[in-house]
Amino acid sequence: MANDRVIPWQPTVIAGPKQALLVTPETAELMIKKAKRPLLILGPLVKEDPVLSLATGIAKKWDLPVVTTADAYKAFKEKGLEPTAYGVVEIVNLLKDPKWSGLKGEGQHDLVIFLGCVYYIGSQGLSTLKHFAPHLKTLTICKFFHSNADASFPNMKDEEWFNYLEKMGTGG
Repeated sequence: MANDRVIPWQPTVIAGPKQALLVTPETAELMIKKAKRPLLILGPLVKEDPVLSLATGIAKKWDLPVVTTADAYKAFKEKGLEPTAYGVVEIVNLLKDPKWSGLKGEGQHDLVIFLGCVYYIGSQGLSTLKHFAPHLKTLTICKFFHSNADASFPNMKDEEWFNYLEKMGTGG
């Protein structure tokens, strides 16, 4: 069914009247190009290959500042990134504050890209940002549709997801 791609992976996640826009890698790239201060948040579900390498490629291609949550820091540090470690609740609380100076001290971020956060906590974080951080946009490039984001990849199987991430990291 075509609708399976835009139903939240966890069906109890009800987005309300504002639901995420379904995006392709090309649309996600346009969002990154348009952003002045994007931020990539990497969770514990992407600390092993092939997703580890794909996420690293995306961060490097787009020169994105990276926050790692849970125990993902070491894996990305070993891949040559310079991530900053935060708890997911901590980074969401910082992002809610329009006066936060951002990860690099250049001002609050205007686009936050999530990849590999545990679904239920990611969903709650995205809901918080949707309601309390109107100054930023959220994009999820996970393999599951996140209805509380502003834009999200659809629900998909691993192979399709790897292709989406590869397109974003290599442009191919």
